[in-house]
Amino acid sequence: MALEAIIIRADGALAETEDLRRMAFEQVFAEAGFAWNFSRDAFAQSQRHGTARARMAYFVHQALKGKRETPDLSPLIDAMHRRCCKLFTGFIQSQPIEPRAGVRDLVTAAHQEQLRLAVTALLPEVEIDALLRKTLGSWSASAFTTIAPDKNVADDGDAANLALYQRVREAINIDPVNCLVIEATVSGANGARAAGFPVVTTRSAFCAQGGEGAQGPVFEDLPSLMTLSDGGWTDAVTADERTELIATLQQLHASNFATLANPNGSDTMRVCDILKVKGSDVKTIESGATIRALADGLKAERVGAMVVLDPSRSVVGIISERDLARGLAEFGADLPGIKVADLMTRSVVTCVPEDSVAAVAKVMTVRRIRHLPVVVDGALIGLVSIGDVLKHRLDEVQLEANVLREFALARK
Repeated sequence: MALEAIIIRADGALAETEDLRRMAFEQVFAEAGFAWNFSRDAFAQSQRHGTARARMAYFVHQALKGKRETPDLSPLIDAMHRRCCKLFTGFIQSQPIEPRAGVRDLVTAAHQEQLRLAVTALLPEVEIDALLRKTLGSWSASAFTTIAPDKNVADDGDAANLALYQRVREAINIDPVNCLVIEATVSGANGARAAGFPVVTTRSAFCAQGGEGAQGPVFEDLPSLMTLSDGGWTDAVTADERTELIATLQQLHASNFATLANPNGSDTMRVCDILKVKGSDVKTIESGATIRALADGLKAERVGAMVVLDPSRSVVGIISERDLARGLAEFGADLPGIKVADLMTRSVVTCVPEDSVAAVAKVMTVRRIRHLPVVVDGALIGLVSIGDVLKHRLDEVQLEANVLREFALARK
């Protein structure tokens, strides 16, 4: 289960759009002769009524304050709803819209990792594209696959969200288990989950339900996955921080959020969980190659070690930068011409995918080694380093702390 695609909900996760919808509501009510103002909290609470038309009906009845309803009330609400949808479309085109914290950096990092990007919403495709252009620039059209519902509807609600993500499932042509949805509301997250997608919710300011009822973890925003939401993310973001953001999402996806509910973390996490995130690609070299070829390979591949294979592709050794330092002291100027077989470590400690991360960390510490080939029935299927193990454990601890914090906030 490797992460291949990230799907972002345009109206909420990509950008906060409910302020624009609230503006549309207020203008429609003013045009209809209702003196009614909507606070952000009141508008957020109205989400419990379901669709946009149902929310409109709720506020109309509030404005009437118990007055007798006339037969033309339902057609009036329908007309107000249609007008509201048109205004909302116009506001998307005309009003300034900023992406939510971390979104630009997520897109940059995902592009570098060659992950497919898609954006969806219960909006017409033209509105989704407009949101992309307003938040990320004109280049975003080529970076994203836009997936709109089968019909141009503006309503939301559980049934509509499920139908939307069933549409996404058909359109993206990738197994849902290899995707990760970034949602903004409980209803949207549950719809995506019901369609088979793993989901992370970055809670919208208008998500009145908080995290209750959501399936999967709920965060305030993308930076809060890494405890960077207290202003730090608005400063210059480093390449390492972008990489960390992607790695954290990959970790969430790979473990299917199991680590968040497990206080023992590494006691049950396995080597295979690391390989799900980093992949099974291993840089290798033949035992008959020269040390010069090894040094060139280490530089080109930007790795610190290579597994040594014999002509039958069996593991016969491992060689690292540390061995080069030792070889320089031993062979001096002759080192570049020495064979890898003359310098490699022949007694190779290996592991299997079912080994726990805690056990692998202990072996590395006790044996003072930094790389363990992963071998199954004599075949090399991966490599884990001390950096992989430490990062995996740090990710677990950080995610556990974040989820506990978000859970506490959601219960306030």
